[in-house]
Amino acid sequence: MIKRKINNCLFRIIVVFWLMLVAGLGETGCHHTDEKYTAEEQAILHQGKVGQITDSIASFPDNPELYAHRSQELANIQQFKLAGMDIRKALQLRPLEAQYNFQLGELYFQQDSLQKAVTYLRRAVELKSQSLVYQMEYANALYHAGSYSEALRVLERTSKMYPPVAEIYGLQSRVYQAMGDTAAAIASMREAIKRSPDNYEAIMAMGDLLAATGNPQCLIWYRRAEKIDTTAAEPIYAQAAFYEKMHQPGQAISLLNHCINVDAFYTDAYLLLAKIYLQQHAFNKGLTILNLAQRMAPANDRVYFLRGSCWEKMGDTARAMQDYRRSLIFNKKAEDARQALQRLGIQP
Repeated sequence: MIKRKINNCLFRIIVVFWLMLVAGLGETGCHHTDEKYTAEEQAILHQGKVGQITDSIASFPDNPELYAHRSQELANIQQFKLAGMDIRKALQLRPLEAQYNFQLGELYFQQDSLQKAVTYLRRAVELKSQSLVYQMEYANALYHAGSYSEALRVLERTSKMYPPVAEIYGLQSRVYQAMGDTAAAIASMREAIKRSPDNYEAIMAMGDLLAATGNPQCLIWYRRAEKIDTTAAEPIYAQAAFYEKMHQPGQAISLLNHCINVDAFYTDAYLLLAKIYLQQHAFNKGLTILNLAQRMAPANDRVYFLRGSCWEKMGDTARAMQDYRRSLIFNKKAEDARQALQRLGIQP
């Protein structure tokens, strides 16, 4: 009698275990079907490179590398929702994989979910502290999230762990600049340039730091950047902007014309040149430049606002109102255009 009770009990355990196994297999199979996706999402998952990985997932539904790979491909085409689903699945399958935590952190960073980005990037660093890339991206996320002191601590630790590289000091400079410590920002950028003397971005950043303080030495750095990249209009424009700020319009105008010759699509050069002409009451010259700017950047609201200002100062209120309205079409938040219309008696 006792023996029979034991056998019945054993039989029930086997049956329950078998049912759980079948249910589990059924759940797993369902999890990896396309039922959780919309028709549009299913189409995305079955196209191109993504589709090839989807086929592999169908054969190997518990391989985290496949989800991580597909997530990266989806992120590349800005399908962030689907990319997030995949990398979270990879993490579910292998939660202690530093690369997956890093990938999810990067994904959140791309979507400006900075606190979530910080959380997963920190986790990646904890799991693989020897990675310079992880440390730098973690510090970068902290910087963008406004956690400046913590970002500096990470960078300080990183500089002790590795031979100092330019990127560490470059990011450190940006953090100090955000904190309002210009002297420390300049000192850090000098260290970055010392380690990478031909780094265009670092040299331009040094020029910007000096320009912000009104220091004419910024021109030396902008000219140095101009020599490094002879096709770049940016350092030429930066010199012109500094001269305009220092109330030297002649030098600014010459450089802005040179900037436009180097890059005909550098819209900021047209706008600053037009602004100078308006200040000099050279309205016809301003109109000529702004008409050229419209051809190069037909959807730029500032082009229309400045041209409207030109027309208004010339007494042509009809054309002025037309351009102010166009400015608002391309930028509904253009308050100066809205105020200009109100000044002319028009309710935008």
